[in-house]
Amino acid sequence: MRGLWVAVALVVAAGAVAAALVPSAALEVLLGMAGPIVVGVGSLVLMDRTYKRSPERLTRLMVRAFLGKLVVFGLYMTGAVGLLSLDAIWFAGSFTAAFVVLHLAEALHLQRLFAG
Repeated sequence: MRGLWVAVALVVAAGAVAAALVPSAALEVLLGMAGPIVVGVGSLVLMDRTYKRSPERLTRLMVRAFLGKLVVFGLYMTGAVGLLSLDAIWFAGSFTAAFVVLHLAEALHLQRLFAG
């Protein structure tokens, strides 16, 4: 799980730098990164618990988590841009950066689970 915290720290630091360089986009950057961070941490916790209890159930969990993420992230992005009227470019850019970094952390974590 140490890799997860490194990934979260990198995403948060990048968000802080982006917000400092473009203060008018601070809210968009913060909210764009918050969703993937919360969901990524939750996903890793569920993966760890499932693997410890019953490794053969991990694939089913990952498929369900993927489908759940599609729905949650779709609603999250629609709500943020549509209801809160956030700047879509900054929001989507920061969301995408956090999403990619945290999914790479998930992939590396899965590799460590199955290797050890």
